[in-house]
Parts: sequence; structure tokens; C-alpha cells
Amino acid sequence: MANEAKPRPAQRKMKVLAGGGSLELTLPGDESTDYVANEIFREHCYAPVRGMPPARAILDIGANVGLAAAYFRLVHKQALIHCVEPDPAAFGFLERNAAAIGNCRTHRAGLYDQDCTRTFLAATASALSSLASNPIARARRVELELRAAGPFVRALGVGRFDIIKIDTEGAELPILRSLGELVLRCPVVYLEFHSHADRRAIDDLFSATHWLERGQILAAHRGELTYVLKEAAPPPLKATTPLEGGG
Repeated sequence: MANEAKPRPAQRKMKVLAGGGSLELTLPGDESTDYVANEIFREHCYAPVRGMPPARAILDIGANVGLAAAYFRLVHKQALIHCVEPDPAAFGFLERNAAAIGNCRTHRAGLYDQDCTRTFLAATASALSSLASNPIARARRVELELRAAGPFVRALGVGRFDIIKIDTEGAELPILRSLGELVLRCPVVYLEFHSHADRRAIDDLFSATHWLERGQILAAHRGELTYVLKEAAPPPLKATTPLEGGG
């Protein structure tokens, strides 16, 4: 029929723009990847914090196919980027894109607060894969060996990361607790939260060391937070205002 939607390709090329430069990435053809690309490159959810110098070392936990890493490369042109991603389908794209991104090291691993085995829900759309149940994602169950985040990251041999980004569809809090001082000394931390309880616990964890520089609630259970180290920057103008609501 003439009105039937055309099937989406299994993969496609996409040119992304930021920081006055561009990169061509190889991406899955699913709609969730388009959604993430829009968040990063049009809505600039990882926009640099005003007044902070360009990063020299960046840790991307939950790197998926490399969209955030590509944005970081275009904005922080000299940074070493370490990307950690457990989903095998996403990791295949991440490895290919890391070559285009440059100075980008990839690690196929799932991080948590201990070494253990957990059920990983590998979704058809890899951006929705997680350790937690996701009612909108069709997923196959895979037993995944997880690594304690703190020891894993220390073994990378980077003295201090200037940016840490964590988007792990619900495992953010255990990872943060395992990272400990590694994240509490980090100048800029970008996070997603996936429950109200997690948002409150994350804010408590950072309250002594970081300002909440900006935050946005995207849905009833999900939002984005950006924290900046207090000793590295003055308090933001709206530090005590509520999180912005979103669609």
C-alpha cells in the first residue's frame, strides 16, 4: 500500500555537528537512536559547563553506540575518551565509531557496585537495554558478568577524569557508590536518573562536593542532571531552583 511506512535500515550513516566540527557515524536504524541523537546534538544535554576548561580525560559509562563520545570529541578536541558499554550489539557500533572519533578507547563491560552476574535485558533498540525492567522495550534476557565500577575504572590508569557521564538505564546509583572518590573529585558529572528515589539519593551523594548546575525532568521517572565540583566553579545562579519540567 502507498501509505505503508518504509522499513528502517539495519544501519545507516549520520553526520553529526558540534563545536564547529563534524563526524560521520555508523548507527543502528531504530528510532531510539534518533531520539538519543536529538537529545545530544540538538538539545545539547551534554553542553559544556560555562567557565570550565576543555576536558583532558572523559569517562563515558553506558556509551551505547558512541553518540555522546562523538559529541565530547567535537567539543573537547584533545580529550582522551574511555567508553564502557555491555550490550554486544551496541558495542559493535561503538567500536566502529571509536575509530572515527579518535583517541577513544572502548571497553565491553557492564559496571555495578560489585563483581556479580545479573540478568541484562538486551533490547531490540540498544538505547533501551538495561539491568532493570523497561515496559516499552522488547528485550531478550542475557546473563551478564558485571564488574565493580571503582576497581575497574582505577585499572584504566587515568589519574583524574575531568568529565564522567553515566547513563545506564537504572544502574547509576550503584555505579556512583562504587566509584566513590573517583566521581566525587570529578569537575563535571553528567547523569540520567530513572526513579524519584534515585534522583534524591544522587543529590544527597553529591550535596557536599558538587553544585547541581542544571537539571531537567523528561518524564515521570527519568531526567538529566549536571553536577559541577564546588571547588572548581562558583555556585550556579539558579542552584536552589527546582528541576525544570519536560515533555
